[in-house]
Amino acid sequence: MPGLLHRALQYRFKIVLLMFAFAVTAYSLGYHWIYSDSDEGFIAEFRILNPFLLYAHFVGGGLALSLGAIQLWTKRPSRLHRWLGRAYCLCVVVGAIGGAYLSFYSHLGAITGLGFFIAAVLWLCTTFIALRFALARQFEAHRRWILRSFALSCAAISLRVLLPLLSLVFSFDTSYALVAWLCWSINLVIIEIYLFYTLTRAKAPITGSLTL
Repeated sequence: MPGLLHRALQYRFKIVLLMFAFAVTAYSLGYHWIYSDSDEGFIAEFRILNPFLLYAHFVGGGLALSLGAIQLWTKRPSRLHRWLGRAYCLCVVVGAIGGAYLSFYSHLGAITGLGFFIAAVLWLCTTFIALRFALARQFEAHRRWILRSFALSCAAISLRVLLPLLSLVFSFDTSYALVAWLCWSINLVIIEIYLFYTLTRAKAPITGSLTL
């Protein structure tokens, strides 16, 4: 029974995550049209930046998010899983390079820019490590690192959830400064807890009440 409950919760979580991922991807791909006439704050400031790197972040990051969410449903190993994985890695590289560039022009300067820059670097590094393990056919290590990479991809979701919630308590600038760090660090903490839990389960005795 606990195993069935765990699978049911996991199934529901993946559905909700997929819906959020598709919504954020649609927003990212439609960024130009959504804000084409906006003169609001830092949105207007983006117009003076390199358009190629600007859209590289939105398109690459948005597609990486949805591809990662879809990968949670694909069979491993399979040709579809491998090709989607390659596309995911490519989108991460494009999105992270664009994100690192944008971090130097971040609203509020260094306090937010540093948070976003670290996120971009970690995103690239975790994805590269995951790819190396996949090529070496060390699939369990690959799974753990690609989940870390995807947790960083999900910062796009966390940012859009946390920012309005924090804005209920703090000013927009304070909320934005906090979310520049929280949107990815919280995700990494959550995934590390999950990975520790799954590793503990894998090492647990087969008999007795410790089986989950």
